[in-house]
Amino acid sequence: MQKHSTRRRGVTLIELVVVIVLVGILTGLGSLYLKEVIDLWNFVSFRSEAVSTTRVAVTRMLRQMRQVRNDTSVTFANATRFQFTDRSGAVVNFNLSGTTLLCNNNILAEGVRNLSFTYMDNSGTLLLNPAVSPLATNIRLIRIGLTVQAGTQSKTISVQVAPRNL
Repeated sequence: MQKHSTRRRGVTLIELVVVIVLVGILTGLGSLYLKEVIDLWNFVSFRSEAVSTTRVAVTRMLRQMRQVRNDTSVTFANATRFQFTDRSGAVVNFNLSGTTLLCNNNILAEGVRNLSFTYMDNSGTLLLNPAVSPLATNIRLIRIGLTVQAGTQSKTISVQVAPRNL
């Protein structure tokens, strides 16, 4: 006589529900970790973009400002705009239009939150109203403040330049 097993093969409903719940919990925890990785990547990439944009814009501005032709070549100088004639005779104008930093209508940087120019004389005294053309300028040192925002990150750089021919 053979004994037949009455036990069936397969999974019960309870076992299936437990597995689905466990998979759901693991998926939820995994998605939280993935969200943190994506947020970190966004933070780093936005920060890198803001730093890069700011440095490139400031470097180009410094390079051109060193090329002021002479002390009567500065034609406009206030807190948000600087205009001069360079050694080749070209007019160079830096200004902010909305959130775009322009050099002669060419875009230097976008996402600019702040642009400021501060002018000083030989003794380092702050010039509130610097002399401009046709007079000889009393500007000897220019401090540039630039803040650029990319995504949620912003970068501020403050640099000084002493134009060569002033």
